[in-house]
Amino acid sequence: MEPQMIWDVPVVDGLNRQRSLVVTVSDGRVAVLPPPGEGFYLPSQSIWQLHEAIRAAALVAAGMDRAAAQPTRIAR
Repeated sequence: MEPQMIWDVPVVDGLNRQRSLVVTVSDGRVAVLPPPGEGFYLPSQSIWQLHEAIRAAALVAAGMDRAAAQPTRIAR
């Protein structure tokens, strides 16, 4: 079983608590998983992190360039 690549993007929930939006790849598909709760805010610096995480995950999902993808963490 191949380790799962995970990108964490910092967000703030409605109560101003720090949370993470998770981007991951599974079976050639990109998943964007919000933190528990109904909504969140993306701080301005997190917008580019989300962009880069989705881009890297898309490359991995397409089998294009796994080495270029820089995940925040790797789950085993």
